Amino acid sequence: MRYFKKCDIFKLSMDQTHPSVFEYNDFRKFLRDSQISRQKVDKKFNKSNLSRMLGLPNTRSYFTDVLRGRKVSASFTERFIDIFSLDKEEAKFFRTLVKFNQADTAEEREMYFNQLISLNRTPKKVLDKRVFQYYQNWYNGTIRALLHFIDIKDNYTDLCKKVFPPITPKQAKESVALLKSLNLIKVETDGFLRPTEKSVTTPDYIQDDIIKQYQINSLELAKRCIIKNTETPQIIATNVISISQKGYQRLEKKIQQFRSEVRSLVHKDEDKAEKVYHFDLLLFPNSK
Repeated sequence: MRYFKKCDIFKLSMDQTHPSVFEYNDFRKFLRDSQISRQKVDKKFNKSNLSRMLGLPNTRSYFTDVLRGRKVSASFTERFIDIFSLDKEEAKFFRTLVKFNQADTAEEREMYFNQLISLNRTPKKVLDKRVFQYYQNWYNGTIRALLHFIDIKDNYTDLCKKVFPPITPKQAKESVALLKSLNLIKVETDGFLRPTEKSVTTPDYIQDDIIKQYQINSLELAKRCIIKNTETPQIIATNVISISQKGYQRLEKKIQQFRSEVRSLVHKDEDKAEKVYHFDLLLFPNSK
């Protein structure tokens, strides 16, 4: 089936600036913003005509369905690349981004996650390699939190022994270097490494899929801790509930309030920290 190419519908203004795919880690958001940007240049570049350009003259809702989460096949990935005039490097990044967003397993996500880092051409933007690395490894946050209350200079062997599950001195050294480069830790006047802030918030430009990768790694960490079955105090509770939509909304509000209370408690803790804990809350659908 022949699909309509971009030249069949419109001509882009040469001085028009459109979104760069390298600034995204969600291909659907890139497609949405690109379509809006191009429609400002040519009114014909609307969602309905996009379906025609994709070779779907009788399916006006396809593009909208994609933006809402419908999976995109390899052939339609190529059609999007053609329609949005992506060059060779942009196309390679876009293909990987689609695979990353649609990956079904943690292993696949990890593989495409690393490929996105190497393919990115605008490191000062969303896909800053250092930011990816921070969220890629769970122990970066753990080491940063440890430095609140342990005295470490460059003795990485001692530092890695404080982390659980165990990491290597090499990983500890690389983590410290990363945290320094992100200005999350610094060397104080006494020579010891300390966090620059008591708490860290996610930057506005960090989008959902980077955080999802971090959450996946955190869940893997929790699984390892359960398997180890150490004597370290831990609270792991699992409940399966049935509830109405209104009840769910109340529960969601309660969880948000509790998270806020936890952040406040940690921030106002007047005693010196003694241990680092991983705090995770999960609430997800288990039926259709």
